[in-house]
Amino acid sequence: MMKKVFLSMLLFAAACFASDARKVTGSVKCGETTLSSVTVTDGKSFTQTNRNGKFSFDIDDNAEFVYIITPAGYVADWTSGVPAFYRRAEGVSKFEFNLQRTGGGMDYNIVAMADPQVYSDEHFAMFAGEPIIDLAKTAKGLDGVSVGLSLGDICWDRIEILDMYKKEIVRTGIPFYPVIGNHDHEDNLKGDHESSAGYRLRLGPENYAFYLGKDIVIVLDNIIYDANLKMTHGYTDKCIAWVRELLKNVPEEADIYVAQHVPFKDKIKKMKNATQLVEMLRGRKVTFITGHSHKNTIYNIEKNMTDHNVASICGAWWETRHCMDGTPMGYKVFTKHAGKLSWYYKPVGLSSKHMAEGFTLGQTSLHPNSVVVCIWDWDPEWKVEWFEDGMLKGKMDRVTEIPPAYAEEIAKAYEGKEISPRRVPKTGNNFFAANPSRYAKNVTVVIENRFGQKWMQTFDLTGNIEKHLGCSKATLDNIKALVDNGAAFLKLDLVTDINGNVSVGTKDGPLMVEVIDLIDEYTQKEGRSSVGFNFEINTAAGTQEGKTVPYYHAHADFVMKDLWARYMGDRLMITGYDYRSLNHLNEKYPEVDLAFKVAQGTEDVDKAMKRLRFTPKWISFHYTEINEDIIKKYHDKGMLVSAWGITDDKTATMIETLKPDAIIR
Repeated sequence: MMKKVFLSMLLFAAACFASDARKVTGSVKCGETTLSSVTVTDGKSFTQTNRNGKFSFDIDDNAEFVYIITPAGYVADWTSGVPAFYRRAEGVSKFEFNLQRTGGGMDYNIVAMADPQVYSDEHFAMFAGEPIIDLAKTAKGLDGVSVGLSLGDICWDRIEILDMYKKEIVRTGIPFYPVIGNHDHEDNLKGDHESSAGYRLRLGPENYAFYLGKDIVIVLDNIIYDANLKMTHGYTDKCIAWVRELLKNVPEEADIYVAQHVPFKDKIKKMKNATQLVEMLRGRKVTFITGHSHKNTIYNIEKNMTDHNVASICGAWWETRHCMDGTPMGYKVFTKHAGKLSWYYKPVGLSSKHMAEGFTLGQTSLHPNSVVVCIWDWDPEWKVEWFEDGMLKGKMDRVTEIPPAYAEEIAKAYEGKEISPRRVPKTGNNFFAANPSRYAKNVTVVIENRFGQKWMQTFDLTGNIEKHLGCSKATLDNIKALVDNGAAFLKLDLVTDINGNVSVGTKDGPLMVEVIDLIDEYTQKEGRSSVGFNFEINTAAGTQEGKTVPYYHAHADFVMKDLWARYMGDRLMITGYDYRSLNHLNEKYPEVDLAFKVAQGTEDVDKAMKRLRFTPKWISFHYTEINEDIIKKYHDKGMLVSAWGITDDKTATMIETLKPDAIIR
């Protein structure tokens, strides 16, 4: 009786196995040459070709594909737009793969493009234009074997565009391997497997691999999709099991590239099964190549494990040429030569040597008094130094900044309309700032990446127009708002009472020292460059001097008492009409920059200046009194010229064409 029960159980198990798996056969060749030891998989089980290039194994009855791990030196036909390393499994029992030789030895290149994210015909026309031409030109200039990676979001929820993509990507002249992104799912279908069916129909399996030289590229799906754009980042249990089996046949000395859509950054513990993947790869040299964020960053996960997050080739969704972090639209090229890996980010339309974008004084929101560079592929191994008037000043400071190129482009794209909340410029951290002295003539920035390649730019500061902003009602909030509006200098009127209390705006306004300390604390907290202070002291000869207001010299001394204790260098200038105060300040505090403010309508400025016993650094005219001749005249005297009284943008723009040294509003 027991034997019959046991036999029945065996027959039942065999029947169950037969319903879940079926035997298939096949071969892998290159022309007439058979290829041995090629790994074959159905996405779950693995086998290898024998010495005759043949294979035979049991595949899951529900397997959608039988495919190979393409060996080094070979590639499947890719003229359809995707390498044909896979065959659909349904109803097929014999699978034949015929590969092409690529040669190239151990050297190779990987061209990684992220997020074309094409939605409309207009988008597709843009993608098929300059970006494809640029990719083709780069690929043609590379030595050795070259392949491409499309790092997901190839389309934008319109799966049919993948057919158009395949026709265009072959123009690059190299095989491009696809990665599935969240927008490569059909958002009206529910379930991860169902919503990605259209992708698999056009581009094949989501999880696969191929060899380059002695190394391997593993392409993984790290989007677990639900429906209607809802998803979880991470790997299914099936994916993790497949990788575990794959790695059993990957030589220990092989470097591993993992191409996936969503980057790790600091979210490994939040990604489903990501910790398991990292543990499986630990001990090997691993380079993750990712997209999704539309930004360019390099993140060290742990020793010998790095995530290169590649900025989007569509810029900011085809509305701008720059991404939201200031990186220009482009792609990344990885090169393995003589056993050493190097890389660079290649902006579309620019040279591969173009490593950064520079901005002079007044061109950035948070650092108007700084020369700022955006370095899109920076990592801690880079050197970023600066020179002022030929003298080395040291390392530039890494700062956060609102990307000026992106901010300008998105404002133009939305001209007359409110910018979409997702497109509003935000701060990025791939910026470096140098704070030159106020009267520096030039700044040179020298950047050297970890591979010894250099980029240099010199900024001529002689034509810089300082932006001095003032407020009619001097409250602390109003003054902070001036900083937010990009003031290089705060232009503030001072009021000093008979007891020596110095306030800003009115006698009831905030104390001068309170304003200085608050603004310095605020700029430091907000990651802004320090601003300067243009304080105007209003003294005049009259019967109230020494009674309700201090004498001019006491007035000046009261102001300087706290300023001197806070030594501010060239961040401080004092403006005044009264020649007596200016003479006193020059004699007692010669280090302070002084500006002689000319009253509107003064006919004989030279006569007024003769009362001064020195030549001030600055002379300040009402904007209605300024013209090119006036500016040249005082420049020839060695003085700087500012224009005051400006209240609107139109007037400011008009005065800027005359090129004064500062505009006071």
